[in-house]
Amino acid sequence: MIGLRAVAGGLLVDGTSPDEFKELVRSRTDIVQLIGETVSLQPQQGGRVYKGLCPFHEDHNPSFTVTPDRQSYKCWVCQEGGDCYSFLMKHDNLGFREALEFLARRAHLELPNTMRHGPSESSEKPRLYEVLQWAEEEFHNCLLTSAVADRARHYLKDRGFTQATISRCKFGYAPPDWEWLLRRSRGHFDSDLLFRARLIKERTEGDGGSGFRDKFADRVMFPIHDERSHTVGFGGRILPGSSNPAKYLNSDDSLVFHKSQLCYGLNWAREAIKKSQTVLVTEGYTDCIKVQQAGLMNAVATLGTALTESHVTLLKRLARTVVLVYDGDDPGKQASERALMKFLAQDVDLRILTLPDNLDPDEFLAERGVAAMQQLVETAPDVGEYELRLLMNRYGVETLDARMRVLDGMLELLVVSPGVAGTDKEKLLISRLPPRLRLPEEDVRKRLAELRGQKKSSSSRSAERKVPVTESTDEATRANRKRIILSLQQTQSKDDLLESELLQLLFTSPGMIGDVQREIGSDDIKHEVLRELLTICFDLADEGLLPSFDKVLSHVECPDLKGLVVWLDEQARKKDLASRLAQDAAQKRTDHPEGLVRLVLDKLKWRRTRELHQAAQASLIERPQETRKLTDETRELLLKALKFHRRRGGEDEVS
Repeated sequence: MIGLRAVAGGLLVDGTSPDEFKELVRSRTDIVQLIGETVSLQPQQGGRVYKGLCPFHEDHNPSFTVTPDRQSYKCWVCQEGGDCYSFLMKHDNLGFREALEFLARRAHLELPNTMRHGPSESSEKPRLYEVLQWAEEEFHNCLLTSAVADRARHYLKDRGFTQATISRCKFGYAPPDWEWLLRRSRGHFDSDLLFRARLIKERTEGDGGSGFRDKFADRVMFPIHDERSHTVGFGGRILPGSSNPAKYLNSDDSLVFHKSQLCYGLNWAREAIKKSQTVLVTEGYTDCIKVQQAGLMNAVATLGTALTESHVTLLKRLARTVVLVYDGDDPGKQASERALMKFLAQDVDLRILTLPDNLDPDEFLAERGVAAMQQLVETAPDVGEYELRLLMNRYGVETLDARMRVLDGMLELLVVSPGVAGTDKEKLLISRLPPRLRLPEEDVRKRLAELRGQKKSSSSRSAERKVPVTESTDEATRANRKRIILSLQQTQSKDDLLESELLQLLFTSPGMIGDVQREIGSDDIKHEVLRELLTICFDLADEGLLPSFDKVLSHVECPDLKGLVVWLDEQARKKDLASRLAQDAAQKRTDHPEGLVRLVLDKLKWRRTRELHQAAQASLIERPQETRKLTDETRELLLKALKFHRRRGGEDEVS
């Protein structure tokens, strides 16, 4: 019996096997809440199903479903599916052990002793999260309590950051000492771990020779969190009067920190974004913090990089409208224009807001207030309209040459944006041009065709020079396995359909596993992946467990195989196998399988008999001289062939 008792880190599970613990963690994880942290989910059918944009492919219409009562998810376009473990493994690029440990901590469960020293696919990320959170606390406590941080406290006060914001965002201070963090880590973490977390760096000849030194010194520290609130890096800002030329310094990329894929503040902004369906994207984290402090909690920031497609893909799963908030100065306007061409084809309402009078968000809020900012957000032009206004202001529309310059600038947006050709977005943009530029629509479309033709010729020449990329052996193996599983879901042979139906029946009525084991073996299943699943069902039965959908899902660790289990279960529900099996049970008069189950088992057994006969025939053909002698072996083969032909007359209908 499983026992739970309280310990410092949560609940410690006594007397449980690894499989039981995995199932306990899964049962204590709300999959809707877990996935809802990164995907905006909308309830359907009274909350029996939730839908959203799939995070695993470029989704344009919500094709991703989460089913709470089955604790599973499924995308009906890219066929990704599984449970809480496979979602984390796919979405966060974790190994199974890492996903298990994350979900156990989330459920306030401590790993049993039997699992603490077992092999882990990778213990690196949890250790990095641990040391980075420790560093966050060290910097934060220094800011709050140390006399050396007095200048930093005054700076934050002068910048208008409230104490509530400082506490919420865990602002800190790194003293002007290049070994401060290194010394404090002794006895807790080794220097190699600090280096992998990018908290320290190797010394050079210019800063003292060999060994390590701290990455940050004499800077106000802004912890950077991922969307699940893990501390993954830091941004450090110099204090006024510093001679350091680098005003802002971010952590270097690491296993857990990738600047081009992270949005600062998303962990605090998520709920406000989902509620408003709008996200404001600022250029820096101090702007983001100030906008949030003013009450607009749906603000995030990029981390010293331009907005990337990864950022937009991440944000559009939570919001319908993405508003880029740029400073009103010339660099801000240039940044906004650079962003346009990359994102026109994105399936999101992307808008551009450049603040007036060369103000940045902090200055604008201080001078004009939150209501004025909200008004600008609501009236911000979309990408096409913003670019059109920009070009018209730059070239004018008084001469034909000026109008053609504006036209080419606008059409260039369509030419360089993959996937926009023929879409409603393209039609809308083109429809704006003739009346605004006083040009016939026929001329507009003709010019677009010319520019696309030039682009196509250039792309063809570039493609000839590309060098193919080869996969590593492990990657190729995993990719091939995934292709096999996806292919099975997309196109099934007659044998695949039969074998899939057996597993669907088992997931629907796991109590019939004994009947199945008595009549067929796993070697009766041809498809290697389906055979693997049936073997798991048999293994569970041998342990005294019924191979139900949730038990099999919990037993499987491969995320692609989990997806197949979910797909098979969904197919069973589409066929309403539960009702059909109930009808069979009502009509059953013996202890043996009847109806649908009997039909599937008989087909599998008949297939086995037919294949044995074909093998026997081949053996006789290979030894024609031996048939004249009628040895015991050949006599047995002939008798089996005779029995086969007698049975075939009455059983062809099951073949």
